[in-house]
Amino acid sequence: MKTKVNNVFATLIMAGMLVTPTANLLAQADSTYVPNSPQGGGEKFLLAGEVFTSFQSTKIPAFNGMPEMRSNSFGTDPLGVMIMPLVKITDRLFLDVQFGVTANPGVGAGGGATAGLNEAIIYYHIANGLNIFGGNFQPRVGLYEGILDDFTNRYCSDPVGMGISAGTQSGVGIQGAFQCGYSKLHYQLYVVNGPRLLTDSASAGLMDYGNYTDNNEGKAFGGEIGFLPFSNSSLEIGVSGQYAPTTGDAGTPYEKINNTTMAAYLNYYHTFNPLMIRLQGQYEYTNTSNTKANASDTVNLLPNFTNTMTGWYAGVTFRLSGSSNRFLSNLELGARLGQLKVPTDAPWGAQPLNQTTICLTYWYTWKTPINVAYDIYTQSGMPTASAITVRGMWFF
Repeated sequence: MKTKVNNVFATLIMAGMLVTPTANLLAQADSTYVPNSPQGGGEKFLLAGEVFTSFQSTKIPAFNGMPEMRSNSFGTDPLGVMIMPLVKITDRLFLDVQFGVTANPGVGAGGGATAGLNEAIIYYHIANGLNIFGGNFQPRVGLYEGILDDFTNRYCSDPVGMGISAGTQSGVGIQGAFQCGYSKLHYQLYVVNGPRLLTDSASAGLMDYGNYTDNNEGKAFGGEIGFLPFSNSSLEIGVSGQYAPTTGDAGTPYEKINNTTMAAYLNYYHTFNPLMIRLQGQYEYTNTSNTKANASDTVNLLPNFTNTMTGWYAGVTFRLSGSSNRFLSNLELGARLGQLKVPTDAPWGAQPLNQTTICLTYWYTWKTPINVAYDIYTQSGMPTASAITVRGMWFF
């Protein structure tokens, strides 16, 4: 379930509705943002979020004596709601709490609803271009996990190569944005508890970002810098990274194993009237060093393998935004390629997984996209799988 509108979205909403001074720096063409005065406003509370549902039909052809497999499903949780209350405590202090609710109207074990906390962040505005924050938050990681992810993921399905970088963690940081002549720059720097190294036989070497408390005395630190060189913010490029010097549980031979993640992204649009073209791409990298914890320890050893993962995607969309026909002007055609590469010799290792996506989106409003996507997945030694996904979404 895609449960979050990122803390950047929260900051932008607060900027427009609750009067927190963060500029709109994102390369977006589907909405207009007009910042309010830096003076404190009257709004004290805003309830924002999203509602979505999707249906997917998958097909895996017969392979190596196995029969063809087909499935049609609304998923385990066919209805998802992300709720994001934003509270203006003072003119400088803001609270952003985000939690997701999934509902399955089925009966028995398949029915019911679940809820979970996504983020809980306190922001304090120090000066223009400088805000401090603390809590449980998703660090900015490029487009897909860092900046209005549901808006920038214009291809409906999740790209296979994303999600291997830094995840939601607890800590403190600073972030802001400022003008550089005609250009703009936004940044985020933070210190967090960091991920926890998994050591069980099935997941050895992977990182768990779900821990609210620290499992050792070390801290991880990271950040992101995004640059928009043009005055119309049509191009955005950025880099991010995080370094965790200690990831294993305190007092174990794995404590000093470190982890490094990096990401780079690009988001660009231009209108050749009446056609608007958008280019997007992101690359992610994660490395866990010293996977073999201690060569002299013959009892407490993780499997010895090169623990590096990479993922990327690149996409293009076409939209007749200047057409006089309303229906055609709201249609957007997208194509995307992506790949996930993991260690082949890890306990959870596999051959590179490749993804090709074609997506047609109808923007009923800028807050209500309706997507139909067709994905093809290929992997050496495995059958070629395909999936058709239909997704409806409403942001409020």
